[in-house]
Amino acid sequence: MSATSRSTDSTPLSLAAADQWVLHHVLLDRIERPRGNDGTPGEDAPPIALYRAFERLDAGSASFEADELAAMQNVLATYQCATDEWELERAAIERLLREVSTALESGASAVA
Repeated sequence: MSATSRSTDSTPLSLAAADQWVLHHVLLDRIERPRGNDGTPGEDAPPIALYRAFERLDAGSASFEADELAAMQNVLATYQCATDEWELERAAIERLLREVSTALESGASAVA
């Protein structure tokens, strides 16, 4: 069953097209980060939820499950602090991090 056809609750994000592109680029960069010498995922392999979030976004959806939002939040927080090529996207990454964090908090409030 693909990530886009799962039948669980998901939370929509309100993202501008430019922010969707930045999110797509960040997630893809994290997924494609070099692996061990033998090609196997190392300890730093991204969680499966990040792959599912990328699949949803790549398929045109901006609605994510809580574990996908949490995985995106972790990646965005890491990239927000990066001092490399992500400097140019810092403002967009910060907006995305706020949006994802707010969505996670809203989902947690709805469950409580």
